[in-house]
Amino acid sequence: MMLQGPGTDMKKTVFLGVMIAGVLTGCKEQADAPVEPPRQEPAPVEEKKLPEPVPEVQAEPVQKPVEPSVEIKPEEQPGFGFQYMENPLMEVIAHDPPPPDPVTEDFDVRPGYIVIDSLDQFRKAIKMSGKKIRMKPGIYRAEKTDPPMEFKALHDDEKGERGTAMQDHIFAVTGSRNYFDLRGVVIETPVSLQSTLTRKVHVADSWHINGNKNTFIGGYFRNVLDKPYPDFFVTECEFEVCGDGNKFVNCTFVIKGSIPYGYTDFYGKGSTRHGRLNKHSFMSILNANDTTLMGCKVYQQSFGHCLHLHNVDGVTVKDCYFTGALRPTNDIFKEKVGRAVDYNFEMMYRSQQPIPRDWMIPLTEDGIRAYNNVRNVTVTDTTLERLRGCFQLLCPEGDITLENVTVLEAGDFSYDLSVGGEGKVIMKNCKSDGAYNPVFNLTRGAIPEDAFFELTLVDPPEGAITTERSGLGIISGDDCEFILHDGTTRPRPDAANRLQCGGKHGLKDSKVTNYTTATLVLGVNVQNCRIKSVGPVEDRGHDNRVSRIDAPKK
Repeated sequence: MMLQGPGTDMKKTVFLGVMIAGVLTGCKEQADAPVEPPRQEPAPVEEKKLPEPVPEVQAEPVQKPVEPSVEIKPEEQPGFGFQYMENPLMEVIAHDPPPPDPVTEDFDVRPGYIVIDSLDQFRKAIKMSGKKIRMKPGIYRAEKTDPPMEFKALHDDEKGERGTAMQDHIFAVTGSRNYFDLRGVVIETPVSLQSTLTRKVHVADSWHINGNKNTFIGGYFRNVLDKPYPDFFVTECEFEVCGDGNKFVNCTFVIKGSIPYGYTDFYGKGSTRHGRLNKHSFMSILNANDTTLMGCKVYQQSFGHCLHLHNVDGVTVKDCYFTGALRPTNDIFKEKVGRAVDYNFEMMYRSQQPIPRDWMIPLTEDGIRAYNNVRNVTVTDTTLERLRGCFQLLCPEGDITLENVTVLEAGDFSYDLSVGGEGKVIMKNCKSDGAYNPVFNLTRGAIPEDAFFELTLVDPPEGAITTERSGLGIISGDDCEFILHDGTTRPRPDAANRLQCGGKHGLKDSKVTNYTTATLVLGVNVQNCRIKSVGPVEDRGHDNRVSRIDAPKK
């Protein structure tokens, strides 16, 4: 089955071999083998300078050059590290990460920056404070780890407690107020090295950012699958930010490696699992305030969250691009070995039942997810696509602001936003295509109050299948305003062109202005609302004022 995605490079099926290829429920979820393997002390790594340029040698005109033999590394084989090699390559809809910038000897050094050219020097630098570091462009693969440590949280949690946690890591950033200019630098954390870290729950992450007010500029961070699936262990998160005021600017992150992969949560998450579970997320922000991601790209190619938040006051995501992966369920039935075969092609999580056909499932978890005690989250000029719940921000207080945000091909839903107590949801000039799954899922968390939701409905990708979950979803709230604009150029199937109003929370004293052709279905718990709609309205509520309006000229 050929599936297509939006954009020039998305109008084709991308197979796992050429493109692609964590851990929590509640606070964080992770469990693996109960026995922790002995930790191997890696041999010291000799610092090496980049090789000097070698002069070209002109071949004799009468001789035919001999083609050099090319050795293919295991991680360069199609599908290696993502799946059992006995299975056909997965059919996956995802984007290839862009290649890093070419390494050059001629690179810019800004005034006041100190140049370093090895990971050993970098390890020392991230433990200093008040430095400006320029790392020489190149590809650096980590071969050893920083020592484990204890770290005391900077802030009290919602219970007024401030705990101390054990940390195991490849890199421990303990310095503060540093600038790391990593333009042209690739830092690799292979799964073979991650596998040497502890397997205790909530301890191992590839990077711990414990210092405050550090800025990372232009780095390219990627995982390397250098061991076969599933013979490796991965850290819970690639990055865990535990310090205040840290920034990532114009960085690229390629996140790979999880067990299992290819089934969404059919075989469990958290403490409920069927078979081994080892998730790998991009970033956790834990007990840390005022983190900023600006101009960053994240290619989430593992089962885990992209960005998840715990006990946080202040997160800013601006001009970023977070992208995941989808898989048609029909492709699962082609497997010869693996988790689906082990369970007779049945999903086991929540309830045991046959894996459905003709679904589109996410291979990741959520895009931006708030857990306990999160407030004041701002996302602007950003695109999320092909992630499970792209936005699930259910906050007890503070503001949630989304402006100029686009969600494409959500794996479960596009937007689930609410604030309880003091605070407000503002969703301005946002977009979604409702391709395979609903746009809104305002069914969990506190009932939105005095919130503003403005959304433009856009076309799904050309040729995308319509599933039983395609559509606009469910809205609810009290004294809220919803404005729906029509940015489509093709008609939507009737079944995928409906918006349910009310849900389990109800909708009252609110305004809904629908400039799309979608049918609005007002549930029995919709009351005293002002409804203006281009599309039909089915009013099952009471005391609502409903009027039909003309579609604006495009």
